Amino acid sequence: MHTISTVCCNGQKDYLDVQYQFGRTEPRRMERFMLQFLIEWPHPITRQFLEAGQSPQGTSPITVEKTPDVMRRMQNLFDVRANPKAKFSPSALNYYLDCPLKFYYRYVAGLSAPDEVSAEIDSATFGSFFHYAAEHIYKDLTTHGKVIHKEALETLLRNEVKLQDYVDAAFKELFFHVPQNEKPEYNGVQLINSAVIARYLKQLLQNDLRYAPFTFVASEIEVDEPIDIQTPRGVIKSRIGGIIDRMDSKDGTLRIVDYKTGGDADTPPNVESLFVPDKKRSNYVFQTFLYAAILCRKQPTMKIAPALLYIHRAATETYSPVIQMGEPRKPKEAVEDFSNYEKEYRERLQGLLEEIFHPEKSFTQTETIEKCAYCDFKALCRR
Repeated sequence: MHTISTVCCNGQKDYLDVQYQFGRTEPRRMERFMLQFLIEWPHPITRQFLEAGQSPQGTSPITVEKTPDVMRRMQNLFDVRANPKAKFSPSALNYYLDCPLKFYYRYVAGLSAPDEVSAEIDSATFGSFFHYAAEHIYKDLTTHGKVIHKEALETLLRNEVKLQDYVDAAFKELFFHVPQNEKPEYNGVQLINSAVIARYLKQLLQNDLRYAPFTFVASEIEVDEPIDIQTPRGVIKSRIGGIIDRMDSKDGTLRIVDYKTGGDADTPPNVESLFVPDKKRSNYVFQTFLYAAILCRKQPTMKIAPALLYIHRAATETYSPVIQMGEPRKPKEAVEDFSNYEKEYRERLQGLLEEIFHPEKSFTQTETIEKCAYCDFKALCRR
């Protein structure tokens, strides 16, 4: 904000606050009275421009030391002997890899963003609608058997009213919070989102049509595994695990499918890159690999194939949800048998967990500033 000081011959000052448009040196608008005053006043007038001399304030790095109190709190949260529900989810581990301080705020200090009541549909809510509808579609398709045949998928694809019913059910349950026998009243934006979800469900079914026949094993299923974490102060007995969107099997391969309604497919160069903080580190692949590692031990007789199904990319007949790995501008390798990667993944995962509990490794801010853009705690960090 600039102030024009109009100085009259009698020494009195009149002040007019005006905002400047970017890139201009003239006031955007001057009041009629002041303009008339400047034109008609018979005495000399001086225009003075006052500008506040402000300089950006630097911020000191934020570090949280692992004091005995912090270490006790972590053990109470993540050791099953103190907390029977203790578990490291892929989200928690991704939080730490993205920013150790973010992990501290969310999981150790227990902070979270305030819940906002809104009529808008954000990306997370949109994804929840799709997951709900997809889960109930396959629950109905497997009522009389787990094998999914092409004929059943083709029949449902032709029934657009039925597909819309699944979308409406998701909105009623997760958004409008009304009984299923009531009809939701969509506004314009909600109606558009509803139509997009219905289209995505079609793309899911068309992708599965090319894969059929296959056995649908489960959807939205929770898996976990006990894990011992060695620390300088003893062993932490915890668990790793989370919720798998979907599992299906075909020709001796158990496929772990994670639905994605946004983003682009990642191609990590190697397993190591999943544990190195970087703006291009693949959170999604890290997550599905964690589930694959758990299933490798639970289903040792089957090949485990982690997959990421980007629904908005699945319309083309050549699309495949198989995860690819490889260096840029070099041939890529399809991850069709996770046992080839399990040993290295588990070794690095063990090292990550031991770092989290190492008393000399403080919780520090990320050096990858791009990770701060949508962080719930960026105001605390003043970034």
